[in-house]
Amino acid sequence: MLIHIIWLCFGGALGYWLSAELAALLVAWLLPITGTVDALLWSQLVHLGVLILVGFALLQLARRQRLLHALAGALVLPLLVIISWSGTLSLYRAELDLALTPALAPVRAPALQPHQLPANERQLQLALHWQQQQVPSTAKLYVELASARKPYLTLHLQQPGRQNLTRYWLQLPVDGGQAGLTMLGEAVELQPGNSRLSVGELFFSVHYQLAGVLQRSAAPLLIGLSITTLALTLSGIWLLWQRWRSGSMSLLSRGPLGWHVGAAVLALPWLWWFFGSALLTQYGNWHPGLLKPEFSAAYYQALFPLPRPAPVATAAPAPDLAALLRMPGWAVAKVQFDFERGTYLLTEQPAWPQSPPYQLRQQTLDATLQVLPQAEYWQSAPWQLRNLGYAAHQSLYAGPWLRALLALGGVCAVLMLCAAAEGYGRRQSWWLLGLYRALTSGFVLASCLMLWLEPRASLLNLLGISWFCTALLLVAATAWQYRQRT
Repeated sequence: MLIHIIWLCFGGALGYWLSAELAALLVAWLLPITGTVDALLWSQLVHLGVLILVGFALLQLARRQRLLHALAGALVLPLLVIISWSGTLSLYRAELDLALTPALAPVRAPALQPHQLPANERQLQLALHWQQQQVPSTAKLYVELASARKPYLTLHLQQPGRQNLTRYWLQLPVDGGQAGLTMLGEAVELQPGNSRLSVGELFFSVHYQLAGVLQRSAAPLLIGLSITTLALTLSGIWLLWQRWRSGSMSLLSRGPLGWHVGAAVLALPWLWWFFGSALLTQYGNWHPGLLKPEFSAAYYQALFPLPRPAPVATAAPAPDLAALLRMPGWAVAKVQFDFERGTYLLTEQPAWPQSPPYQLRQQTLDATLQVLPQAEYWQSAPWQLRNLGYAAHQSLYAGPWLRALLALGGVCAVLMLCAAAEGYGRRQSWWLLGLYRALTSGFVLASCLMLWLEPRASLLNLLGISWFCTALLLVAATAWQYRQRT
């Protein structure tokens, strides 16, 4: 086993170095032809593709292909289960928040159905009135309008001279006797990186950045995990093809291997869809060595462009809200009021299918509803491609049936991974099987236990305690199982 691990590590390091050199040569060749931004874009794509092919080749060049596939998979299995399962739960993060957040308990009552939600104009009127009554010194007000999935207003307020935002959840009027908004729970000050304030946000944070536990190393780790997963997917397809050609397909219906292969076939579109789109969203985080100082600024400006500076306007009374919401010509989901500059930023309501450009449109207006100049960032090639991956990876655009289909794919992927852990662990010692069960199936069971307990505070701690308890039970059950056999 040690020789195979050394093979994988040495081959991976050599492949990374060669692919990086190829990407650097490609940048130098493309710069005079396509310009800085497109040269860096295509070189990063080539680098990612070559790395996936290198990983696949490493698994195929050895004589014992199955062993290398199993060993490489075993090294990343626990992290893959955590990312895949937390991502599957994140598809329903709005519903989880609504069902399990104590502050949102009044909204759970069926008194306010989605079709009874007040019009967007009325919601904005209520939000502005509430802000003027409760926090009149606000510099910026960020309003997320209520929707079918989140039938409550979400307000973010920023005080003059401060960077952090304060979040408020507000219940809309449900009958004629209630004229204004009612605050749900307490105001929460949001600090950078703080996204563990509700159950849905916790699982999204675990999926997106490993809950901040690994800090800056989480991003490159997840990028490498996506590349490894796509290489393992290619390797698995190749092994399955070899089995089919050799006529040994009947073996696939027995034991954990049968569950692994069957679930893998069902989850194959899901694996390519989500892990491929995850890589597309990582432009700007990928291979900073290619971004030389002389042209990195141009690339980042195309990738993360900012609106052009707008002239400072004198603060004016809020315009006619109906006209404000009609101005962009598309459904508005979020409105940001900048009271110091007298400007308004409108964000599009996500919908499926999302037509190009794949970035939610935004429009900045002044107090007289004149459109302010803004960078046409959705027309740049890097930004379009990155947001194509973002649109494919998020559930914001998906309707109920598509979201359910994506969640089913996630369940199949987790089943595939847990079956692989079971099959690989059974060929090892009992304690290694117990460890794999604890790190894979244990996390899934711990998440379900946490949801059953209806957590109220210390969410990350509760998830850790639940995981520890399920891990102990699974290790003990494995030890008892092996004792019965002997």
